[in-house]
This record gives sequence, C-alpha cells and structure tokens, in this order.
Amino acid sequence: MNGTKRAPSRQVALVAGASGLIGRRIADHLVADGSWEVIGLARKPPAELSMSWVRMDLADAGDCRRRPAGLETVTHVFYAARFDHSEGRPEPVETNAVMLSNLVAVLEPAARLQHVHAVHGSKYYGHQLGPVPVPMCEDSPRAPGRNFYFDQEDFLRSRSAGGKWTYSISRPHSFCDPAIDHPRSLGLVIAVFAAIQRELGAAFDFPGTAAAYESRTQFTDLALLARAVAWMATEPRCANQGFNVVNGDHPRWCELWPRLASWFGLAPGMPRAMKLTDYMLDKGPAWDRIVARHGLRSTRLDALVLWPYGDYQFRPEWDIVSSMAKASALGFRNRVDSIAMFTRQFERYRAERIIP
Repeated sequence: MNGTKRAPSRQVALVAGASGLIGRRIADHLVADGSWEVIGLARKPPAELSMSWVRMDLADAGDCRRRPAGLETVTHVFYAARFDHSEGRPEPVETNAVMLSNLVAVLEPAARLQHVHAVHGSKYYGHQLGPVPVPMCEDSPRAPGRNFYFDQEDFLRSRSAGGKWTYSISRPHSFCDPAIDHPRSLGLVIAVFAAIQRELGAAFDFPGTAAAYESRTQFTDLALLARAVAWMATEPRCANQGFNVVNGDHPRWCELWPRLASWFGLAPGMPRAMKLTDYMLDKGPAWDRIVARHGLRSTRLDALVLWPYGDYQFRPEWDIVSSMAKASALGFRNRVDSIAMFTRQFERYRAERIIP
C-alpha cells in the first residue's frame, strides 16, 4: 500500500468496496472534506491517485489474515462492499455476513477503531415483497425471510457491545448517480429508453401499470448518501442506530413522468405494462443508429443499461416512502429535489456523449 506516516490523532477512513459506485462516492466526499485520510479497500483496486488502496478479498478469511501493513491507524470503517450477484437474484446472506466479520476481525486487534458504518437499504422493511405500512421508520419491523442486512446488523450490535467502538447503518433506496460506467442506474434506464422511443417514433410510455403510475416512490442521490454517512460516523448521538437516507420528496410516477418527458422534448405517454428486459432485446440496431447519427460514444445497448433494474423500479403498485424524521431530529436536514437530481444526471450523460 502506498502512503506516508500519519499523525496518530487524525481520522483515517477505510472505505470497503471503494471501487463500487457507493464506496466511490463516499471516498470522494471524504477526500474533498479535507479532514480525513482515506484508504480504499477492494479485491481489484483501480488506478486511483486521490487515495491509498488496500487489496483484500473480504470473502477469503485467509487473505484477510494476511493483513497488509498500514491499517493500524484506521479509525472509521465505511462498509459498502457487496458480494457479486446477478440482478434479480437474492444476495448471498452468509457470504456477505462473513465479509464484514472478516474485516472487523482484522481491524479490532490492530487498528484504532472508533466506528463502523454499514450501507444497507430500504429492503430491510420488505417493500420489495409487497405493500408495507408507510412511512417506513427505523423502528418498523424487519421484513420476513432472510437478508444479509439483518445478519450484519446483529453482528455489529453484538460485536460492539464491549464499547471499544460504535456502529451506524444507513438505509437508502434506489440510489441515483450521474456515473456513466455503472449500468445499474435508473437515470440511464430513463434516458436511454427516451432516446430509443424517439428514434422509433414511439410514445414515451411509462413502463409499468396504471397502479404503479399512481404510486409514490423515492430515490437516494449518492452525494446525499455520502454526506449522511459521514455525519452518522462522526455524530455521537447516531451511535449504534440505523437511519433512513432518501431525497425526501416521495413523488408519484404520474407527477415525475411528464416532467421527465419534457426534458427530452417528448410528449408523455400512458402507463403501459411491459418488461423493458424483453422490449429492448431487438433494439440494438436502433441504438447503433442513434450512436452513429449523433456521434456518441461507442456503446452496446445491452452493456450500457441494466434493463432488469428498470423493471424492478417500475414494478411496485404500492407506495414506498421512508421517513427522514429521525435524522432530521438529530440535525441532518439535507434534502434533494428528485427532478433536479435527474436533470443533473441527464445533462451529464449528454455532456459525456452517452445520449443525444
């Protein structure tokens, strides 16, 4: 690992999963803050010059035991690592639980550990299974069935009980970011779908049912999430608790869709229950024509966007609303206008020649 000798009192953040989108945004925020030394941890560290990197496979206990030098001064862990899994399939519970416990086992005896923050999600409450009481609050019941969130939360609670370090947990929903290299992106789903519909002379229909069109939804801007997790990790009143982190406006799709259509210069269509995964199977030639005509970056439609993720987002026929009251009561009152967020994303895609 690269790096120089550190002052013993400085806060040192270890961002697990820093090569992923959430971890990347957390690391960017901490580096920009200027008061942190930031170390990224990943199985395959990228060529990143803004911080030091540790190569470690958290799923491999033996690899973790071969702890690289330089972790002794870590004070805070920001855990955004996930074991690879296919879209639409459950994330493996045991492996994800072991990954976190392997990391803590490495750090506890050697580092100056003060706090561990884990990024989870609103699936904690079970909205993906069907309607749940809203707003979803941090003391709402856990969803039925297994979820690695539960195992990690139970581990953090029991392991931190001795008082040497504290933990916190964030529960975002439908994270959104202007990155152009991450296909699991609702902004890219909407933008590329709009471009395809324009090319085909087809209506910009909402790809969900009429009930879904009328339902409330929510999003989490990753810049907001990064600010929130840094706050949780350094605010003593947040210790040993979970917090929802969402934009806070909870719009209905029927309110959003016409405004999204307007940005693309399209007339909003009607709800049309369809699977984008199936609809896009033969749209590669149409996308190739768009790329050629407008001089866009050379991209393959099936690699640019993860259409099953869009199907997941447009499917619920019930309200999904997380309360931000708990964080607000402790002083975190940041909010994001979701239309403005999507607009920034679309402008970035256009500036990067991803969409016309």
